[in-house]
Amino acid sequence: MTARVLVVDDVRSNLKLLQARLSLEYFEVLTATNGPDAIAICEKGGCDIVLLDVKMPSMDGFEVCRRLRTTPATAHLPIVLLTASDRPADRVRGLESGADDFLTKPVDEIALIARARSLTRLKFSIDELRARAAHSAEAGVAASAQALTLDGTERGRLLLVDEQQRSRERVAGALSPYHDVILANDPVEALAMTREKAVDLMIVSLCFAEFDGLRLCTRTRSHESTRNLPILLIADPDDRPKVLRGLELGVNDYLTRPIDRNELLARVRTNIRQKRYADRLRQSVQESIEMAHYDPLTGLNNRRS
Repeated sequence: MTARVLVVDDVRSNLKLLQARLSLEYFEVLTATNGPDAIAICEKGGCDIVLLDVKMPSMDGFEVCRRLRTTPATAHLPIVLLTASDRPADRVRGLESGADDFLTKPVDEIALIARARSLTRLKFSIDELRARAAHSAEAGVAASAQALTLDGTERGRLLLVDEQQRSRERVAGALSPYHDVILANDPVEALAMTREKAVDLMIVSLCFAEFDGLRLCTRTRSHESTRNLPILLIADPDDRPKVLRGLELGVNDYLTRPIDRNELLARVRTNIRQKRYADRLRQSVQESIEMAHYDPLTGLNNRRS
């Protein structure tokens, strides 16, 4: 399925460059030069992902992002912020405003395409869940899922997989005041943990001496019980090819060392928030199936044998 990309930038030359590059990858490209027009396109369901410039007159990218996230019809829409700033504080601000990622100009085109494909795949799966939930609501067997938004994140349960003790302790120390962190240094053991424990997010370091961390990711994706578990990679700067490959294989997000504590917390919150949104949609669909088969008062099967 071809994804529709909305590129938002007040500089028309930037629009044309991104439009040309994305078109070569067979994306359908829409453009907008300001925030209000972008919001209107999104609310009409005109796109599958938004590439949003931060610095625009009257309404900046942060505000556009916040408005899209608080509107039920656009809450699940993937948003990538684009800016010339590479300050960690700006990345954190972007993530906290609701963005899925934050890329620095000049944009790495290969990374951008990989990220766009990864996020649109996730969006298509959410679209399917939303459609099923909406159909059930119209049939009167479930509450509407159209009013769901990406609510604030409560404390989550995280599985951190890293064989380097110092790195593992540093990341766990940053996360443990806000989340319950389960530690693992063995990938095989970690895979078993994902199937035995209710985990909201798996964080995987790529720095294993004798194991390919992406193997853990693919095995997680291939098992029915963990197929929808968000995965966040922690990588060194020279791991870029593996990170891009990971996005193709279904990894949700990544961080590059040295890790900024606030960015780590923001990305963890974003991934847990998205997971819980999808979980609520799946629960709504499952409840509709059960209500269609069983009488809610008697508990008896509605269908005659």
